[in-house]
Amino acid sequence: MDDNAYAAERRCRELIEIAGDFAWEIDAASRFVFVAPRLVFGWPADNLLGKPLSEFLADPSQARLFAATEPAQVGDIQFRAADGTHILLSLAARPVFGSAGLWNGARGICRVHGVQDLTQADQHIRDGLAGHVVRAVRDETQPESALNAALVALGLASGASGGAILRAGGDPPLRTSISWGIKPPPTALMMIRQSLKEKESAAAASAASGHLAAHAVHYRHEMKGAVALWRRPEDRVFGEFERILLGDVADRLGIVIAQIEARERITTMSRTDPLTTLTNRNAFFDEFARRLLRLDRGTQNAVLLCIDVLNLKLVNDRHGPSAGDEALVTLAGILRDNTRAGDLIARYGGSQFVLWIEGINEDGARRRVMAIETGARRLAALTGDPEQPLRVAVGVAAFDPLRPETPVQLVARAAADAVEKHKQKREPVPAARSA
Repeated sequence: MDDNAYAAERRCRELIEIAGDFAWEIDAASRFVFVAPRLVFGWPADNLLGKPLSEFLADPSQARLFAATEPAQVGDIQFRAADGTHILLSLAARPVFGSAGLWNGARGICRVHGVQDLTQADQHIRDGLAGHVVRAVRDETQPESALNAALVALGLASGASGGAILRAGGDPPLRTSISWGIKPPPTALMMIRQSLKEKESAAAASAASGHLAAHAVHYRHEMKGAVALWRRPEDRVFGEFERILLGDVADRLGIVIAQIEARERITTMSRTDPLTTLTNRNAFFDEFARRLLRLDRGTQNAVLLCIDVLNLKLVNDRHGPSAGDEALVTLAGILRDNTRAGDLIARYGGSQFVLWIEGINEDGARRRVMAIETGARRLAALTGDPEQPLRVAVGVAAFDPLRPETPVQLVARAAADAVEKHKQKREPVPAARSA
């Protein structure tokens, strides 16, 4: 079987499984030769294969309805579940003919139509659906892919037109992480946020714009977000079955979201300077290279500032390393106060910081430098030697699209400019000669 055929078969079986139905094929003796999913109303597939289907019917004479000689649809077939309950099915079947044109059996699909014990049948289906979500999560190597697989499985199983998994935290408090299908009704996400804000665990609503069902997602008693499904206005409203199903699945999704959060924390730690919480050197170069490549294709102005803290060693020597750390944290705050949302700021290493600013010319850069130098006067209070005060030197390297430079070259040029400015401030101004 080629890859495309295998993928198609797998999709087919998964759709059958999550819908709570089962597909089958019988031979000319009305014995099962194929069933899907692996568990049919409590029966493992191996318990069905090779056995007459009449053994699993409340009325064995109904086996003739499976043995279709032409395409047919019938209802009210009572199938015996493994626990002895009888599940009422509707049946769609079509014949299977061999190469010589002889009837070799039939194949088809059964769908739950009604049951003598509705609660028990619902539990069968919900257990199968929850199991499918677990397998979807387990089979994916990336948590985001697991969330997506679970949402699609849940949406198809419940007959939804669309859905979303929302994560808690940030602004707004619930934000869409994964979506599937058609767009939600206009007020859907607002209603979800309001319901969960009021500590409700589940919500359902219908309006002219469509139908909605949602459930909070928790992990270890902490709300991690919500899962929501919606349908078009012309579709039926969500019932108790779908709402219970959402609850069955919700906390399983909470485990996956917790995994994503843990990975994000690790990623943040690997890209953040632990002292100042600014971007670290490696992460800066990654992002800087990407932005520089984008600018190479246009004519936008940009500058790189290199900010070096002068006389920091004297602070460490006189007051201890914690005082030097306080000076660096203070400067990080000063730089944050003088940056815009799109600026890239990082601790480059030791006493050096870098700031990449797009969309400003050299006049704008000078104003930014003056603002940083003015703010840095706050560092004077942490000085280790009054004769050599704690201050900053700010070097500037303007981006020139006509003279391409690498990120390292731009940083080196800005750092060299900072050194030169430091020398100019340190060296005494020559006295004017008398005529």
